[in-house]
Amino acid sequence: MIQFHSSLIDYQGHGLMFLGPSGIGKTTQAELWNQYRNALIINGDIVFVQETEENFLGWGTPWHGSSPYCENTSVPIEALVILKQAPENSIRKLEGFEKVTAVSNSVFYPRWLENGMELCLETLDHLLSKLPVYELSCRPDEEAVDLTEKTIFGREN
Repeated sequence: MIQFHSSLIDYQGHGLMFLGPSGIGKTTQAELWNQYRNALIINGDIVFVQETEENFLGWGTPWHGSSPYCENTSVPIEALVILKQAPENSIRKLEGFEKVTAVSNSVFYPRWLENGMELCLETLDHLLSKLPVYELSCRPDEEAVDLTEKTIFGREN
């Protein structure tokens, strides 16, 4: 498992993780998905990601920072979304080293475990090889949800 500083939602059985530094809007994006798409907010601050034979599962944790959301459940992760605040909404898929850099900033590395770093980096490599990562530059509004939904799921509301 890897521990991330992120929020996690369950949207129709698909997990979306919102990553970024404190105050960027991770919980706000989760709340917008809850408000406009009836998504379940599993956690607003700390998420465990587990690699299984079939997929990667995002798990809620009892640690939720300043957000009130901490559900004891999991969801298969569909995509990771790196948040940036911007005056206009836009989204783009990240590739290569840019993808690695953007995601690795939100990982809690287990330096306290023997071989913890190696195991974490191996799992992170598998995760980034199999799941898409997007950068969402956005305002906190429904249009950001629409744009993300259309890009990741190919649906329009």
